[in-house]
Amino acid sequence: MPKPKGNKNFMTLSQKECLTASTHLLENAEGLYNDAQLLAKNKSYGRATSMLIHSTEETMKAFILFLDGNGFQFRKNTNGINNLFVNHSLRYGLAMVLSVLHIFSEDLKYFLQRVRNEPNKLMSLSKDKAALESKFLEYFKEKIKIVLLEVIWFSKAEFLRQEGFYVDYVDKIKTPLEIDENEYNEVLVRINGMRSFVLSLIESFESDDEEFNKHLEKLKKQFLIEGWYQKIGGLIEMFRDRKTNPLENLSVAINEFSNEIQSKKSFNE
Repeated sequence: MPKPKGNKNFMTLSQKECLTASTHLLENAEGLYNDAQLLAKNKSYGRATSMLIHSTEETMKAFILFLDGNGFQFRKNTNGINNLFVNHSLRYGLAMVLSVLHIFSEDLKYFLQRVRNEPNKLMSLSKDKAALESKFLEYFKEKIKIVLLEVIWFSKAEFLRQEGFYVDYVDKIKTPLEIDENEYNEVLVRINGMRSFVLSLIESFESDDEEFNKHLEKLKKQFLIEGWYQKIGGLIEMFRDRKTNPLENLSVAINEFSNEIQSKKSFNE
């Protein structure tokens, strides 16, 4: 019996088709991003904000398809990954993870630059275990607060997306016109960081560096052998219940942990 026409979707694309679809998604994400800039210039900050969030969602879909197009197996081995293409909150969860990774990657770049510029100073610090631990603890205290802000923001991204497009009534009239330039710029900075991180990762796959490609192949095997796809599937399951927002629960847990860590003077306390 012949298969019905028109039943192909993101979940059934071949590896080659994933790369093609990813390119189109990234082009659409870029278009939405540019449209947001034009709307902002016309002081339509509410709609511009929604456009930025939509651009991010398209980027998240593109990212997963790009990885599968390069030999990863998210769609094959990750339970519930199909929800990424239909569930807004799941895309925000992925965007939040990438946003946090971007923050730490920028710190890593800065650290490596300092290693090159001040090797003796850092070597001296590395010999003082107490001082090194103190520095790391202060860094961790500061970053946990930033991570918390990211989780809180992405937990509310869906509300912001809707507020930028629609008039609603929650105790009072809420309209897209209430979103001002400061709120738009806050979204823009966050989206720019995450967007830059994703595009840099995608660009890195075009590297001809033999060592990088070896690490990439090793990573693909690790995802299978160490059960990373199954672990990600477990996280996705948390997002399938539309009555709860896992990012809100995560923000509460991180806030409690942050309060606990802020009072410490060492990791051993």
